[in-house]
Amino acid sequence: MCFDYVVITSKNTPDYPLTIADLVDPATALVQNGLNIETPYLQRYTDSICLSSVSLIGPHKTAPAVIENEGHNWLIIGLISLASCTGGGKTDCTFIPDVPFHRWQKLAYNVCLNPICAITGLDTGRIRLAEDTVSTVLRPAMQEIVAAAKAVGVILHSGIEDRMINIDPLTMYLRPSMLEDVQKGNLVEFETLVGEPLREGLSCGVSMPTLTVLYRPLKAMQWRLKKQRGIIDVPAKGEYLNDGLK
Repeated sequence: MCFDYVVITSKNTPDYPLTIADLVDPATALVQNGLNIETPYLQRYTDSICLSSVSLIGPHKTAPAVIENEGHNWLIIGLISLASCTGGGKTDCTFIPDVPFHRWQKLAYNVCLNPICAITGLDTGRIRLAEDTVSTVLRPAMQEIVAAAKAVGVILHSGIEDRMINIDPLTMYLRPSMLEDVQKGNLVEFETLVGEPLREGLSCGVSMPTLTVLYRPLKAMQWRLKKQRGIIDVPAKGEYLNDGLK
């Protein structure tokens, strides 16, 4: 049986092996956020076409087989024919040659709000209401992403920080995907969303103290999620007696 397109949904977790390797041929269209998401495919499938796209969507699962969509959805992709095909749903699909610009622009949101909400357990509205969080954590993290983007030749628009901080209506109380994944026990996409932009910026000499601090607990959180899912094993708890209590 032949198909024009096969759509596979998966999380981008490079710290956990790919499971669709044998299915990729002859072309791949990646509809995932994060940085350098194409690298493992380009390295493995040197003769295949790899298309990169950026998504700005807000649906989430509220119950089995129940998907709630909040706000409007956009898909920025580099192939006109596929864009026109997927435009049949409630998503505006746009062909834009400069995908790196839009990828870094989305990173200003994803690299900052996703991990901060996942670590604190707060949605995008309540994180803005939390005292000093925007000025001491969220905005500095976004400024580091803007600096990293500039270092690799991508100039983001002035005021991008305010735009991304307020892109979701406050009382929508949107729960970013990483927060949803943590609370559902799913592995999180912390490497492509946080690790890759962090490494890219540091390699260009950009100071990124806020994102460095955010990356460490995310790595520990991923370890906990892997343990919960039985991916890794830990030694059993030993029997110890505190001599001081005898």
